[in-house]
Amino acid sequence: MLNGSTLNGATLNGAPPGSVLPEPITIEPVAAMVWAPRVLVNGQDLSHLVTGQVKFSRAEGGRAVADVLFLVDPGTLDPASWDGKAVEIFYRDLVAGVWRETLRYRGWIEGPELSQQTRILRCQCSDRLQEDIEALPIEQIDALTAGIWSEDVFEPVAGRSRWDYAQERLSTRAASLQRSIEGAWQVTDWAVTPPAYIIPAGTVMFESLEWLPAAAADRTNVVVVEADYRFIRLRERHQAFSWRHPDIVGDSIDNGFCVWRHDDTDLPDLEMIADASKGAGYGAILKDPFWLILPPNGVYCDPPAGWTNKFNDQVLRASWTSARRWSQRVTEQYTLRIEAPASVAAIGEVIARDRVTLETEADREEEFLQAEFDSPDADAVQDALGDYVVDLREQARADVAVVCMLKRGEVQILGEHRQNRLTFDLPSSDALPFRLEHTLDLRDVILGSPVRCVGKVFSLSEVWDLDSGTAITTVELAVSQGGGLDADVLTPPPKPPSTPPGSPPLEIVLPTQLGGRNSSPIYDDELDGFAGNYTQNDLDINPALELFEYRFQVTAPEIPAEHQDEYLVPAEQTYRVRIPHDLLEL
Repeated sequence: MLNGSTLNGATLNGAPPGSVLPEPITIEPVAAMVWAPRVLVNGQDLSHLVTGQVKFSRAEGGRAVADVLFLVDPGTLDPASWDGKAVEIFYRDLVAGVWRETLRYRGWIEGPELSQQTRILRCQCSDRLQEDIEALPIEQIDALTAGIWSEDVFEPVAGRSRWDYAQERLSTRAASLQRSIEGAWQVTDWAVTPPAYIIPAGTVMFESLEWLPAAAADRTNVVVVEADYRFIRLRERHQAFSWRHPDIVGDSIDNGFCVWRHDDTDLPDLEMIADASKGAGYGAILKDPFWLILPPNGVYCDPPAGWTNKFNDQVLRASWTSARRWSQRVTEQYTLRIEAPASVAAIGEVIARDRVTLETEADREEEFLQAEFDSPDADAVQDALGDYVVDLREQARADVAVVCMLKRGEVQILGEHRQNRLTFDLPSSDALPFRLEHTLDLRDVILGSPVRCVGKVFSLSEVWDLDSGTAITTVELAVSQGGGLDADVLTPPPKPPSTPPGSPPLEIVLPTQLGGRNSSPIYDDELDGFAGNYTQNDLDINPALELFEYRFQVTAPEIPAEHQDEYLVPAEQTYRVRIPHDLLEL
């Protein structure tokens, strides 16, 4: 909210929603006028020294400037002593026998120049718009200009021009910042409002009306924004493994242990399995594995026999899940098209392009990779690959940057379609009420043909000539032309699917190689799983038999490149913009 009105819902500095707007006032043109300037310098009336012409102008988004000539007395004068003095310019005219005085300009003298030959002191003045904005704190500029601002679109604020910062904020609003005649800060919307004044036929000075349309090439109607958002994806991939001694048929003592003991062999232990998992590149064995461990000392089987367990962690069967972690960069590559369909249909595409890139970095990445773990992180979600992933996104930051770019594109299109200008001159007495926040309804007749335009005041320039006695105001209206029926809300596009192709890993069942017997296979040192030997071997009858290496081995499946390298995700979206079509009849 600013000045009591929602920025996108009501005209700034206008009437509150639901209020009754006043009827437009019809200007009653003067037939003749008696006028005089009144000029105060630091509060002192120096009107008697004014000579030649008094000129001043103000326009949307710019400083109000003035040019005043003083005929100073002979003698010593230091022009620099006038520098920085406050200036007020009033227009005085005689209405029904009474002098009316209207403030037309307020500012400060800048760079006075004295002509030694004519003793004329020329004082150029400004309202110090930029200088005073530069002195404002950031918070006040934010409240004044509103708009949307992103450090990713622009540059960090620290150490930079506050005026540039204000303009950056305004680049996302169809509005302009300037000072009012009285010197107050003023933000005016570009869109026309109900006319404040009607200028009837016969008011505009003869042959002063001029229509200056914007060239088609200067009316951008398509803005293509390339927005790349690169973020970190933390991946945790689970791989299920299982191994079972080839002789056992179950997990019970009778179906497992007793079968194995009848013709026992080497067995792997828990440390071997853990080392094999680690050696394959896995960072952890997840909690709740299943280990069928040899029973403790006791009497077992049929017939019963005593058993002494010398190894407390050897297993007959194992089922576990190994996990490994890595981080991946994902880049969402958005192509956002902001277009004005009606303008494109009328003049073809006039395209401008813009770009923004964002990247998220986070300390959590290193913490994730170095952490000891036995389960996924609490905020991890399982994707289509079966991985548990955490996307380290700064969604709010990304949304602000994207909306900022969208608004900049919209404002560029709107601004370039209101570069059409209708200018005309009026006697200054007729133009006194006009201000930059006003919409005017011009009605005239030229060579028998009616002319009408409803437009927003873009600039007001006045020239008062004391030699000729004329006081003329040039009014410049900004006239938006374009049209269109539909407009889309400029919201961030939905996140595109960003999971690479693939499927969850299947369980790996590990084989067994047992040596020392004539029936043993040829040893394969590349075969995963367990390798060992029979306790009762055939070496006594075949000394050439090979005893196998005692080891447990697993190999992690290769990770596809698109699961670990930077993954690019394209996305497109089009936004329609409706351009106001101000009334214009020429």
